[in-house]
Amino acid sequence: APKMGCSISSWLLGAALLATADGLVASPRYAPQLRTPPAALAHVAAVHLAPARPVALARPVAAARGAEVRMAVKESVTRSAVKAIGWRFTAGIVTAITSYFFTKSLAAAAAIVGWDLCSKSVTMFIGERLWNKSDWGKDTAAKGADDAKRSLVKALAWRAFAAVNTFIGATLLNKGKAGVAGKIAGSDSVVKTVLFFFYERAWAQVGWGREEVKEEAA
Repeated sequence: APKMGCSISSWLLGAALLATADGLVASPRYAPQLRTPPAALAHVAAVHLAPARPVALARPVAAARGAEVRMAVKESVTRSAVKAIGWRFTAGIVTAITSYFFTKSLAAAAAIVGWDLCSKSVTMFIGERLWNKSDWGKDTAAKGADDAKRSLVKALAWRAFAAVNTFIGATLLNKGKAGVAGKIAGSDSVVKTVLFFFYERAWAQVGWGREEVKEEAA
């Protein structure tokens, strides 16, 4: 209703201005001075008779910023480091047993364990930090704890890398004996895949080192 009233008022004002201009031109008194409709009055009439432009509404703050903020559960750097060290200690015991069983040499077993310690400690930590970037397989009902599927995929992914690493190290440290290295890496793969899965499941029950952070949802 207010818009309709404004529109009618504008039309009436414009019509009045045009009528005034025509009267001035037709009047004998002003005819010599005003032989054509005044440009100023015609401009004013045109402005008032022009349709009003729609006014764009302001966008919501969330849309203007392009993203909304959500809370996500992430692991701290300290938690990832402790997990990596704990697993390296556990896996080192298994590697020492399998290496000695197949080589019959304490020196060879110690060398292979040392190889694993140097080559896998940092990579295990890096792997944990990379997994921390993904929210797949995190149980929201359990405050962001890993579910069983996530733990299984992590175990298989890590074992694929670790088995190749152990095979290369055992081959080099046993003077190119690939057969012995294959037995060590194979037995490690069977034992440690199962062990790593339960290691991850145990850590999933520990809330220490998990924290809520803000993330922008696309």
